[in-house]
Amino acid sequence: MSTPKAKGKSGGAPSWMVTFADLMALLLTLFVLLLSFATMETQRFKDLAGHLRGAFGFQEESLLTGLIEMGGTPTHTAKTMSLPVPVAKILPAEEQAEGEVTDAPQTEDQLADAFVEQSQKTLSRLQDEMAGEIESSLIDVVSAGDITIIRFPDQVSFMSGSGELLDQFLPIMKKIVVVLEDALKEGKAHIIISGHTDDIPITTERYRSNWDLSAARAASVAHYLLANSSISSSLITVQGYADSRPLLANTSPSNRAANRRVEISIQRSDGNNKND
Repeated sequence: MSTPKAKGKSGGAPSWMVTFADLMALLLTLFVLLLSFATMETQRFKDLAGHLRGAFGFQEESLLTGLIEMGGTPTHTAKTMSLPVPVAKILPAEEQAEGEVTDAPQTEDQLADAFVEQSQKTLSRLQDEMAGEIESSLIDVVSAGDITIIRFPDQVSFMSGSGELLDQFLPIMKKIVVVLEDALKEGKAHIIISGHTDDIPITTERYRSNWDLSAARAASVAHYLLANSSISSSLITVQGYADSRPLLANTSPSNRAANRRVEISIQRSDGNNKND
């Protein structure tokens, strides 16, 4: 008795798979072609990334800040929290031509030139508004590059051996305050108040030496500015030089009188100029 012949199984994939594979290959080729035509706009990508970081808030990054090494081996790392940094949006050239044009940052030379111009304006204003006081030798106004110096002798502003401003000098200080406030509004400026004495030693119950006296006189001027103006204390520096920086040689009473003075210097606040 013969057994029935087993049905054979057909080998290979279904016939429709060939068409499907061709279609996928064509789609892959199409996407590769599209990608090759596309260009990545780096700035727009950064702009978008900045907005996304801002939307999700803080991001914690593990950096090797505060690294402590013992025997050449790092033993501690500190995690820092970084704020999302906004990315400045740069318009295409055609949009800049039609709309607002971005301003280029000023160079150091341009900033210096601008401050020299501002110092000259301040100097001219002081000379105009305080011409009477300058003519009467109550104050002196000089310019040293981009530094404007208001100088007044101690005989018109302080009693001998005292660090308190005389009442008759306060109207002059009031006029100086107005010019100083305007000068600070116009640009990045800093005020340095320095006290100076002659070479004759002083020893009193209040002041141990000319160093104490010169610093006290400069501080008195600073206190007046803070109490009678809108000038911030962060823009004022007080210095006492005693007899270490004389204008003239201490060889006569008139020279010593010229050396006993207080100076208010207006200079750039970025540290480029120091009243050395």
